[in-house]
Formats: sequence, structure tokens, C-alpha cells
Amino acid sequence: MRKANRAVTALAVFGLAAVLTAGAQARLKGRVSDSAGKPIEGATVTVTTPNLRTFKMTLKSDKKGEWGTILNDATMPYHVRIEKEGYAPAESDKKVPVGEVGEVNATLVSNSEAAAAAGAAAQAVASPADQAAFVYNDGVDLLSAGNKAGAEAKFLEAVGKNPDLPQGWQALATLAYEKKDWAKTIEYGQKAVDLDPTLTKMYGIMSAAAAQTGDKKAAAEWQAKFEEANPETPEALYNKGIDAYNKKKIKDAEAMLLKAVEAKPDFALAHFWLGMASFNLNKKAAAKEHLEKYLELEPEGSEAATAKELLPLVK
Repeated sequence: MRKANRAVTALAVFGLAAVLTAGAQARLKGRVSDSAGKPIEGATVTVTTPNLRTFKMTLKSDKKGEWGTILNDATMPYHVRIEKEGYAPAESDKKVPVGEVGEVNATLVSNSEAAAAAGAAAQAVASPADQAAFVYNDGVDLLSAGNKAGAEAKFLEAVGKNPDLPQGWQALATLAYEKKDWAKTIEYGQKAVDLDPTLTKMYGIMSAAAAQTGDKKAAAEWQAKFEEANPETPEALYNKGIDAYNKKKIKDAEAMLLKAVEAKPDFALAHFWLGMASFNLNKKAAAKEHLEKYLELEPEGSEAATAKELLPLVK
């Protein structure tokens, strides 16, 4: 009798446990869609619980983006992670009451959308100077892609946010020069060099723009600044060579003009005057080489007739 009683008691306890487990169930379901509201098929849904490290359930969304499962123990909280390649994952904590149906719907944004949102959020909390830098970089990207109009708009926006951004003014001056807007070239260029005197390459653009407006004095002043700041540029070396040539310092002229053509091999006028200097120094082979190079580069150039007249004398 005692053995029979123990068996009945064991069965009764087992049956009670089964009833308790079944009675603690709940359902969990959801829908996965993109930012446009379209269903995402094949998204991975991973259900875990912090109460039980070994528990892990993995599901897939169907063509409608839907998924569902039964939670055998709804007394525990659950964590749901939903992910799909090309999208930023979504996560949610859910506690479903026993016997009820809980929903975890997720809208997955693409990686590009997530990056854009993160960038916008960063700009929103950034200082005006940092915001200007973000916009300026956008302009650089547009310029690299060949969209000059879009780049110009971004550069204008950047200097609007931070008027003390020399790179923005420099970029605007360069674009204005390409558009042959001489007044804007000078205006923007002046702001750039006022903010950053190390932008000495701007002096050459400023000189050329001033010359186009007919302001010879300003053009000469900017050119002088350019040559002073950039003494080894081909143009600066050429001007020094011409100055020495006019002062009858032919050897000095030869040295400067030789440096000019070494720095810029297709500098036609530098080749011509180097040929002239060599001719005056009775270096016939060098004179022939540079006069012929000038005619090769500019066969109809302003000094072509003179070069043709001299060539028979150095052969």
C-alpha cells in the first residue's frame, strides 16, 4: 500500500507541474517593415531572456514581414533583436502577461538612412563652427563629383554658418574665378587671405582677376605678393629671369629661366627667353634646343617669327 501511495503522489506532482507550465504561456508576434512601410521578408528575429542564459529562439519573418512564437514561460521578461543585412538592427524588451498576446513591431532603416540620421543628429548638437565644417566637407564631396553648382551652394552655406572659415572663402574665390566673376573672385579671395595669410596661392588668382577688371596697379601688387610668398614657382622664376635679362644680366637670366622650365617643362615663353639668353651667351646648342621647344609649344606664338629667324644662326 505504501508503494502504491508513493506512485500516486509522484504522478500528482508531475501533473501539477505540467498544468503550471501550460498555464504560464503567452504568445509573441510582430511585423518587420522598412521606412516606407513595406514588409521585410527573411529578417532574423532572435528572442532571449536575461533570466535564462541558455535560452535562445531564432525565427524568420515571412513574405508579409510577420513572425510569431509561443512563450512557454511568460513569467520571465524577454529581449527581441530583429536584423537583416543592409539594415540597422532593432531591439526591444518585452514582458507579456500570461495568457495574452504581445507585439513587437519593428521598422528597420537602411544603413545609409541610419548614417544620414546619425550625421544630422551630430550636426544638430555641434557648434556653429563644426556645423560649417560638416557643410564645407559636403561641398568638397560635391566638387569632387563634378557638381560645381551644388558645391558652391554648400560653400556659401558653410561661410554663412561660420564667416571665419578661410577654406570656404578660398573655395568660393576659386569657383568665382572659373566662372570669370572677377569681382567675386577678389571679394572672396580677400576674405580668405585676411583670415589665413598662409593661403599665398590666392595671390596669383587675385592678380589675374584684378588684371581682368583693368586694375593694373592692384594686379601688380598682388603679383608682387605672390612672387614674394612663392619665390620658386615657375611664374616667379620667369619674371625674375625677364627682369635680369632686361638689366643685361644674361647669366642670371639664364639661371632663373632654366629653373622655370625645369619646374614647368611646357612653359613656352620661358623656353623662348632661355633660348635668347643662350644665344647671347653664344651657347648655340642650348639656344637651338629652347627655341625649337618654344615653336613646338606655340608654333603661332607672339615670338614665333623671332625664333624662326634665329634658328638658322644656331645650327
